[in-house]
Amino acid sequence: MPSPLVLDVAILGGGPAGCSAASWLGQMGMTSLLVERETRLCAALAGLNFAQDWVLGEPAAHLAALGQHYAAQAQATPGLTLRLGTRAESARHTPEGWALQLATGEHVQARALLVATGLRLLRPARYFAVPHERVLDASQLTTRRESLPPGRVLLLGAGDNAAENALFLAERGHDVTLWSRGSWRAQIHLAQQAEAHPRITLRLATQLPEALLPDDGGVTVGAERFDVVAALLGFEPEPSAFALLDEASRQRAFVAGDASRRWHPCVQTALADGVQAAKQIELALRPQVAAAPQRYNNRQVIHLQGLRFRANLGVLDFERTGPQPIQVDAEVNLGAMPVVARDADIGHVLDYRRVRTAIIDECTSEHTDLVEALLGKLCNRLMSLPGVVGVRLKLTKLEIFPDCEVAISTELGAW
Repeated sequence: MPSPLVLDVAILGGGPAGCSAASWLGQMGMTSLLVERETRLCAALAGLNFAQDWVLGEPAAHLAALGQHYAAQAQATPGLTLRLGTRAESARHTPEGWALQLATGEHVQARALLVATGLRLLRPARYFAVPHERVLDASQLTTRRESLPPGRVLLLGAGDNAAENALFLAERGHDVTLWSRGSWRAQIHLAQQAEAHPRITLRLATQLPEALLPDDGGVTVGAERFDVVAALLGFEPEPSAFALLDEASRQRAFVAGDASRRWHPCVQTALADGVQAAKQIELALRPQVAAAPQRYNNRQVIHLQGLRFRANLGVLDFERTGPQPIQVDAEVNLGAMPVVARDADIGHVLDYRRVRTAIIDECTSEHTDLVEALLGKLCNRLMSLPGVVGVRLKLTKLEIFPDCEVAISTELGAW
């Protein structure tokens, strides 16, 4: 067997977060390998050839052009090895660090592993089981929206992507119906513009259609006909890299960018998260010698008890008509922590306000049929917070029955 490629850090994913982390690692004198399954870096931005306003300092720049700039700088990073057009087929934690095998058969030995594989579109099977040119996902709509002939368009979703596309299409003569099972999740100014536009019809807080029936002339949705339907239902972490890791290995890997689910998914937050990951890796691989040994608590746990609010949850007919009151009790295990005998900067601890906000946001962003599914999403969201090694959750439906409450609890990670 040929000798493995030996370096400091293996990075899976060559988008903005992976490129940002690689650049910073190189500037700190560390060697890294960047593995990207596409044939070029920042490939996901290549098709986004429209002006944007959310990257500070680059108003009206095209994301495709920004992706080219990011890729060019990353490729010039000292100490960086690129493997494009391939992927990792296995990743195993060892006493020396990480042993990886690429699809090319090449073996890699790295001291740290960084997962920066970004997000993938949510494509419900009931809409996309059979591909059809009139049923689009977010990426396909972005690519084709300028060439679509004016007609009736149905957009499923109520986030920024749905609102922005609704306005774009309406301005070009389309009659747009925006249909969502929840209320607005878009920025206020986009929602207000959509509500005021004469060519946009809103159908919020309405159960999504069970099926789309496309043919050569259009798409039948219930009793209605549309020329095109686009499902803009959000994203989830791209699972390919995580599927290589068992539960214990996931605790040892670093995660950056949209895959971490720490921040709102955006090019700018992905770049920043790449920097943060690089600094965390540097600290882990080059620990500073303390002047005196630190004392550690055996374990620190954040407790949130009796958090009550209303959420869109349930499969019963009356549960789909509007939000219902629930209660969430959470325990977040931070593991062994240095004993703090005096006030410290809040940046050195996990702010419990972030835990509360994450729980409410995950439970209210969209309708979820099953409590078990919502608990799973909550566990993933809280496990992505910095320093979290274990989560215990209990979710209670407060008014599902007149004579009792119903609760389900779950546990994930280290306890």
